[in-house]
Amino acid sequence: MKALGVGATAGLAGCNGLRGGGNSNQALMWEYGFPNTEGAEPVWRNKFESMYEELADGELQISRYAYEDLRQKFLTGASTGDPDAIEGTLNHLTEYIAGNHLEPLDDLAEDLDYFDGYIDSAVEAVTYQDTLYGLPYEGNARALFVRQDILDELGQDVPETAAELHEIGRMVNEEYDDVVGFHNCTQDGGTRSFQEWMTHIYQHTDQLYVPDGEGWQLNIGADALGQVFDNWYYQIYAADNPVGDPDDLGTGWQTNDPGYINGNYAFVESGTWMRNWTTGENIQSGDTAEDILNNRTQIAHPAHAESASRGTFLEIKPVMVNTHSDQLEKGKAAAQAYAHPETLSEGMAQDPEAAGKAMTPVHEDVESTIENENWQPLTEIFTTGRALAKVTWGPVREEFYTYMQEVAYGRTDPYDAGEQFHEALQDLESEI
Repeated sequence: MKALGVGATAGLAGCNGLRGGGNSNQALMWEYGFPNTEGAEPVWRNKFESMYEELADGELQISRYAYEDLRQKFLTGASTGDPDAIEGTLNHLTEYIAGNHLEPLDDLAEDLDYFDGYIDSAVEAVTYQDTLYGLPYEGNARALFVRQDILDELGQDVPETAAELHEIGRMVNEEYDDVVGFHNCTQDGGTRSFQEWMTHIYQHTDQLYVPDGEGWQLNIGADALGQVFDNWYYQIYAADNPVGDPDDLGTGWQTNDPGYINGNYAFVESGTWMRNWTTGENIQSGDTAEDILNNRTQIAHPAHAESASRGTFLEIKPVMVNTHSDQLEKGKAAAQAYAHPETLSEGMAQDPEAAGKAMTPVHEDVESTIENENWQPLTEIFTTGRALAKVTWGPVREEFYTYMQEVAYGRTDPYDAGEQFHEALQDLESEI
């Protein structure tokens, strides 16, 4: 089992993630969705806990883990019955389904008078073979974050194609000593690395795999895979005149997001959570962060290859229930409280650290928190998002990380990697 990440220990309050405290009837939840700002009032969590206590007539034990650790711990330990409920990402949900670790929630949904208010794409994202396996609570689509002030100084428009982004990014590198043209995530095993790659896959195909009888069939050509490797890994890091900084190779969101907020990058791909991130140990200056996010940022559709079209990774985060739990009703109460529109609207929108989560809400009763007109495109970008197919993504991810790094580090030609990767993905059709 992987060691806990940096974010894993925060918020545990001495909790080891196992049911404890001398109360075996107290339900346990694992999550990484609550804000983790030291000293700040946890408005969203307070609202959730009060909602849970009302539904379950008892308190809930909560443990916080970074997503990579949360996934690994659940895949290896869910059969013990801990935790009773778990929050996560869509690629987690598909792996948990494959492991037979999730409790169907159709009966719960039928009892919720507000269930029909969840947007269709959110419900579809957490449904597999007509069975609901999670309640959606957050949604966003990956967008291109643009330093509009830099484009204005260079006399350039927002890039729509990868070639345009490469050209402008290289101009940035020539004209600015303290700003890099582009950053994306190349961390081996990183969730964001995989999600960014899927953003560009969705510009070439609606789904990487499509149903084929009882199994799945690969739905993309080798050349398209090669184009993605070329545009977003070779040109960024391995080319003679790279758009990005090769010293950033192997980094993840921990470099990408605060790097943009601190003014280090002209372009990154990210999501709604960036909106109010102006404090914390990774932010160098709150005033600079506010200025960049409020006044110098333009949100746009991710750039795409000339042979591709608009499309992006749709993130619908679910709350799920461990089917091995001996307290299923309490686990369902936790899911219900976490995804309740009252929690989302009255809790998340009040918390500066969580307000971004409601910019593109998954429920019709939750109003968007977007006020800055430069961020309005997020609502349109949200409609172009595509959710992951319900395959077992673990084997796909492992193959991706291998070939992505081969290209990014300049060890393999991007189109050769596309051919090899295509064969590997075909071989996985019977395993996923």
